[in-house]
Amino acid sequence: MDSQAPAAADPRGDVSYRQLLTGLRRFLRTDGQRHLDDPNVASVGLGYKVTGGRPTAELSVQFTVEEKRVGPEALAALGTHPVPEAVTVAGVRVPTDVLERRSSPALAARPRRGAPPRPPSPGPRGIPAR
Repeated sequence: MDSQAPAAADPRGDVSYRQLLTGLRRFLRTDGQRHLDDPNVASVGLGYKVTGGRPTAELSVQFTVEEKRVGPEALAALGTHPVPEAVTVAGVRVPTDVLERRSSPALAARPRRGAPPRPPSPGPRGIPAR
């Protein structure tokens, strides 16, 4: 993340960008950890708010979730709780952003037809893993 202040309007008032980042990092270590106890929350971090699939210049606390749902019934069905719309850090209201986790399988090499199977990779101390 760039250490320069974002180009958007500055709602921080008298709080420097460095003070805000320090407060946000503290938030991540304390309150962010509490949010990770939620089974649907995969990560909590800092980033620029994403709108319409594109990042904006607005700094946000990003929550990555396994499934993005709206409404108390849908969230309750997942055994999860709503993410706050914003958090207040160093007297500054910082918006949150909820991003649905998207993962795809890693690339894997396909064995050639008729090729003999590969031997197991050596494990610790050169002993073949089984």
